[in-house]
Amino acid sequence: MPQATLESDHVSRLLRSSTWLNLLLAAQLIAGLVYAYFTGDMGSRWTHFVLPFIWFTASLWVIWRARPETTRRVYRLGAALVVALYLIVMFYFSGLLGPSTSHFGQLTGPNGFGITWGRSLGWSPVFVYTGDLITVSLIPYQAVGLFALAYLVYDALLDFSQSAIGGIVGIVACPACVSPLFAVLLAGGLSGSSTMLLLGAYGYEIATVLFLVTIGILYHRRALTRQYHRFRTD
Repeated sequence: MPQATLESDHVSRLLRSSTWLNLLLAAQLIAGLVYAYFTGDMGSRWTHFVLPFIWFTASLWVIWRARPETTRRVYRLGAALVVALYLIVMFYFSGLLGPSTSHFGQLTGPNGFGITWGRSLGWSPVFVYTGDLITVSLIPYQAVGLFALAYLVYDALLDFSQSAIGGIVGIVACPACVSPLFAVLLAGGLSGSSTMLLLGAYGYEIATVLFLVTIGILYHRRALTRQYHRFRTD
């Protein structure tokens, strides 16, 4: 196939992808505005209103586009077990999973389940469960984002030998796991410097950038690996 045809197909796919991404994001923004109209809450600032829809869009896109390699059942089972543990750790450090507490008693009632609607769309509705051992509070955009990241790590584990860079980045770096914790610590005023206070004030924005970078590396890990090997051979 001529080079010009290949480039034309690449541009066409890029335009289609951009169109669908924009439509997906626009639909969420409209839904968020309708939700805000009825609840009267658009978040503390406009970035907090928009951030959940960025997480949703990126997460749904990579889940739809990623195609895990078909491999032996034992490898799939092993990767699934590793990712399940990985997801539990991410939920814990993100504050979505923790030890049992009585703080949600009035919300959950005797059956242990409850929903709160107190924030803008994406930040709520929050689904809460409190049991004898654990408490789960699922903030929608964070939960979807962490599931998407775990799915990409699963994909990377299945072809780890060909995509070691992507697998290592997903398992070791995990910015989406540590960033919410990082933001909370900064917002808590661990340092009195103006720089630390500024970072704390924009912790969720920083977490979003790190999340997008991480899933971008994981999703494009094969292309990045090819570029790396090409650089090594030049």
